[in-house]
Amino acid sequence: MNIVKVDATTSTNALAKVLNKDKTENAFCVSAEFQTEGRGQLNSQWQSSRSENLMFTVVFNDLDLEIENQFVLNAMVCLRILKVLKSNNIPNIRFKWPNDILSDQFKICGILIENTLNKNLIKSSYVGVGLNVNQSYFENLPQASSLKNIIQESVDRHQLLQALIEELETIPEALKTYSPQHIINTYKQNLYNFERDSIFTLASGESHTGKITDVQLDGKLCVEFKSRKQSYFNHKEISQQY
Repeated sequence: MNIVKVDATTSTNALAKVLNKDKTENAFCVSAEFQTEGRGQLNSQWQSSRSENLMFTVVFNDLDLEIENQFVLNAMVCLRILKVLKSNNIPNIRFKWPNDILSDQFKICGILIENTLNKNLIKSSYVGVGLNVNQSYFENLPQASSLKNIIQESVDRHQLLQALIEELETIPEALKTYSPQHIINTYKQNLYNFERDSIFTLASGESHTGKITDVQLDGKLCVEFKSRKQSYFNHKEISQQY
């Protein structure tokens, strides 16, 4: 896969969309040393020190994935990143629904996937990844950490990027090989606090104790509460506390 490396950009997803205007490649990657407007889910800011972490976007064209399976794509991205992190001896990797990646209870990676549609198909997908690699200090972010902090040694970012890209580029074929339900079941096996009591905050601001009992194919989270009946939520409607 071709890798376009830049020193700085607003966000790698934004730059990837500009570079993909003519769609001359089935897949390519854009990587930056620094982002001035890095984004996470729900337009939250993604903080990252220059030249210490990985910020990149993998672009897939002609994906032709049915729109109802867009969360399956999300799950597969998480699973591919998990495989690489495990091979680098990062302990206790879990997914915090929908697409944060934790080591123990610390967030080390965020994913932002943006898709372009044609009728009921995802034609192009922009898979943005922010992975904390060698950054040691995270101001006012007590739940954030990095690979270096966790394993107590620096990590070669260039080798790690290559390993991640090699795994991620297998996704289009994997989506054809494995059933959507198999992918979601494997994702659930690696879910943070799955079927264990957690505190959840609803969009209304209310907090309740409950446990995750399922994740549907469309990505909806099923939570069984102690104080109210079992309910299904989209990612904008509920958040799980650490």
